[in-house]
Order: sequence, then structure tokens, then C-alpha cells
Amino acid sequence: MKLFSNQENRIRCGRCGTEFDLAKNKESCPLCGFGKKSFAESPLEFSKKEETPKTQASVEFFGIPPELTLQRGKVTTHRETQTWGSWLMFNDFFAPKFISRVLAWKMHKEKKDFVFLSDLMEETIGLIAKHHLSQLKGFPNLDKDRKGGRLVYHFLRTFVNMGLIDASVDEKKGDEIWSENWTKIKISLTKQGLEFARIKNSVFDEGKKEQILSLEEKNWLVDCLKSIDKEGYKEYSILRQVYDFLKSGKNGNKDLWKWFEDNKKFCDYIHERSERAQKDPKIFKQQIHNYARTFASAKISLLRELGVVKNKRNDYTIVGDLR
Repeated sequence: MKLFSNQENRIRCGRCGTEFDLAKNKESCPLCGFGKKSFAESPLEFSKKEETPKTQASVEFFGIPPELTLQRGKVTTHRETQTWGSWLMFNDFFAPKFISRVLAWKMHKEKKDFVFLSDLMEETIGLIAKHHLSQLKGFPNLDKDRKGGRLVYHFLRTFVNMGLIDASVDEKKGDEIWSENWTKIKISLTKQGLEFARIKNSVFDEGKKEQILSLEEKNWLVDCLKSIDKEGYKEYSILRQVYDFLKSGKNGNKDLWKWFEDNKKFCDYIHERSERAQKDPKIFKQQIHNYARTFASAKISLLRELGVVKNKRNDYTIVGDLR
């Protein structure tokens, strides 16, 4: 995934085709709205229509899936994951969990070891539209992102790197598969991914509005993040550092931005991958500032979902432990 384009302070949003200037767009992607206030205050409205057999069949595609015999997934690590864990646009666990459930049901129904990404996303987008899930943080605005590019390149792809989902195209591996047409990419759930998908979820299984993971989901994820942290996927390490920083009395706004700006590992990674930053210290400083704000927002969002930070905008009170 390219961190920088050739233009000053611009970022390519995963591989969904949207490139934007963080400063001009106030750290919000014009396509997916990352960084803006979510729709969490709006009630989650599943379809109120009378259920027919067809509707019931579709609902179970995001219900708790059945047991499947699956292989363990492999963690993908590289310099980026070793620096800050997940990509800066990954700010939600609910969206990839939803995809995992749809995937599990399709594999079960079709009795296949994999489904093509095009078929998976057609089913997923159909369910999101039918049950009005675009109002959830992490889910696509179907008026702007009708195919679910953000779901694929920000969330599904992250779960692939974490070993919860597997993606392949014949002999191709790693990042090169994401340049292929979705009709060629094979997607399969892994043993770990199914374990997480099967844990009861308050929004999908109980119809609650607040996107906070259950204690069982949180504990499972923390254990998972600790495990892959040892392999070089440093999401837990970064979340732990942010958690300790907030617990010391600092806020998750300007204080945390400066913490990222002063982080040598973070700065070195950006400097090495930006020719313009290497040539002009002012550009480098602005890039550090922009990326620090975006990464800070993403990590705070994940800590809110884990029930560690209070789920209220601009409130960084620690309400739980990141064990």
C-alpha cells in the first residue's frame, strides 16, 4: 500500500481509488468520511418489513455462523505493520466482523472452501443496503461507495494481514493480489477468523446501537493482537502505548498528536518513504503533523470499541483495562 503520492501531503486511501490532501480535507477521506463524526447517535434500524422466507435467509448471513473445518491463518508482517500495526484507515472491528460472518455463511451454504471476492461483496453490500447498516461506523456510504471498496481495502485486507481471512489469486501472494479483478480473488475464512465471527455481538445479535464490543469479543481480540504482535504485527504494542499515554493524564487530541509527531520510529518510516519530505524539512513537518492526527484518531476509535476509552467524542477517559 502506497503511503504517499507524488503530490505534497496527499494520501491514497487504501486502494479504493480515492486520493486526497489530509490538510485540505481536514483529515477526512472524501469517499469514506474517515475522521468525521459517525452515525452512532442515529438508531440502528434493521428492516421493518414483514419477514418472508427470502428475508429470513438473508438475515442469517450476518447472524452467528455455523462451525466449519478451516485452516489456521498466517499473519502478514512488514515494515509498516512493525511500525504502527494496522493501516491508518483501519478504525473499526465491526465492519470486518460483519464481512467474516457473511463469508462463513456463504462457504457453508455453497459447500466451498472459498468464494470469489466479487460474490462476497455483492452479498455483503446487498445486506448493508437492506438492513440500513451504512449508518454504522466503518460501513460504506452506498451513495458514494456502491461496491464497498473501503470494506475491501481498509477492513477485509487488514483482517487478511492479521490472519483472520485468507486471500489468494493462483500463485500470487501478498500485496500483488489486490491489483487483480475481484472476480479472480479467492477469499476464505480462517480458523481464527471463524472463532471471532462466532462470538456474540451486541449490534448484530441484539440490535443495540452502541458500537462497543462485548467483553468476550474484547478479550478474544486482545489475545489475538498479543499473539500476532510477537510475529511483527504491532497493533497491540501501539494501542498499549496510546492507552498508557492517556492513562497518564494526557488527552487523545493535541497531546496524542504531538506524541506521534515526536515518535522517532513513526517519523523515520514516513521520512524514508517520502522523497519530498527528504528534500524539504517543511514538507516533512507538515506530513508528520497530518499523519499523526489521522493515526491518533484511528487508534482512539479502536480503544473506544474495545471498551477501554469512553465512547464519547472528545472524551478520553479510561473506563477499562487493555489487559
